Parts: sequence; structure tokens; C-alpha cells
Amino acid sequence: MGTCLVLPAAGSGSRFGSATPKQLLLLAGVPILRRSLVRFVGLVDAVIIPAPPILHAGIHTALAGVPLPIQLVPGGATRQASVHAGLRACPPQHAWVLVHDAVRPFVPRRCIRACIAALARFDAAVTAVACTDTVKRVDADLPGRVATTVSRDGLWLAQTPQGLRREFALAAFARAESEGWAASDDVQVVERAGGSVAVVPGDRRNLKITTPDDWALAEALCQIMHD
Repeated sequence: MGTCLVLPAAGSGSRFGSATPKQLLLLAGVPILRRSLVRFVGLVDAVIIPAPPILHAGIHTALAGVPLPIQLVPGGATRQASVHAGLRACPPQHAWVLVHDAVRPFVPRRCIRACIAALARFDAAVTAVACTDTVKRVDADLPGRVATTVSRDGLWLAQTPQGLRREFALAAFARAESEGWAASDDVQVVERAGGSVAVVPGDRRNLKITTPDDWALAEALCQIMHD
């Protein structure tokens, strides 16, 4: 049973403050997108990258020589639309799909394996870490004022990869599109459609590079991540 990776790469880098989309920036001399993708070599059978056509040439250059079949497809207006486009493009012989952030270049391979293994029993799987910080809910009407302290028992912080059974996910994403759902992550679409979702242990080193503050940490992680 094959596994396909969907790697949405449609971000513009606006929050990062870079003229170049951050997935194409060089981190210790290597494009972030390439670092994210090579973690999956040997664990998936094909790769679909939803991205704007204007970025395709740069992505092809960044990924030259990666030993996986890679197909680029146009991305959507939202992350959810891009993932849906990636799902539709996955070869039908691949029953399982992993979705991973293009700017999470340090995911340990054991997390990828655990996410794939969970799909044998569940419709979807999310890599996540248990919440250890105290959580405050802020008053919506008085910004800056604490309304309450939220119990962190049972709270997990979602990461990627997130795994999907392809057929169930295609139906769930189609329903979300037709009914106008907006989910905050990929497995929430499956969850809302009534599917079963597993949590598999993530890793705090599995950093998503979103803001300039993440950059120094990413450079340090480049020196210590070897698994």
C-alpha cells in the first residue's frame, strides 16, 4: 500500500518579511523546502507539491536530484484548498497520504513512521506534542485582560506531518468545499466529517519556521539534528 506526500508550498513569505518565499530561502546553504522533503525519502513513494506556477521553476531548482517522483500542481487560495488539490493529484494506488508543512525542516523520521503506522487503524493521524505551558484565555472584549485559565489536561499542540486515508479525505474535503467549512488544520476536515483521528507523538524540535524569530533557532537546530 503506497504513501504519497503532499507538501503545500504556496506561501508568499509575507509574515516572515522576506521578498523570497521562505520555503525557498537557504538555511545553512540548503533550501528549506528541500530540507523538509528529504526527511521523507525512503518513507513515501511519491510527492505532490501544490504551489503557484510562478514558483515552479524555483521549486524544481531547489529539489533537483531528490530521489522521489515529484509533481507540481497549482495551489489554491487557502491552505485547505491547496491540500485538496494535492489530494486530487495523488496517484490512486497510494491509499495513504501525508501532509507536511514546507517550512518544517526538522521532523524526526520516527514521527513520520508513527504517522504512517496509525493509518492502519484510523482515518487520519496528527503528529502533536502535549501542552506543558499554562494556557490563558484572553477576554475578547477587553484585549490584554485574562478571562480565565484553561486546564491543559488533554490538550495537544498539532504539528505535521498529518496523515489521511486518501478516499475518506477526498470525500471529506469535497464536502468541506461544498458546505463552506474552514478548518485550522488538515485532520480537522476528517474529524468534522466523522472520521477517526489518532494522535501520534511529535517532537519539540519539529519547528515550523514562521517568523524571523524562528530563524536563529532553525540555524542552531541544523547543527544538532542528524536523525
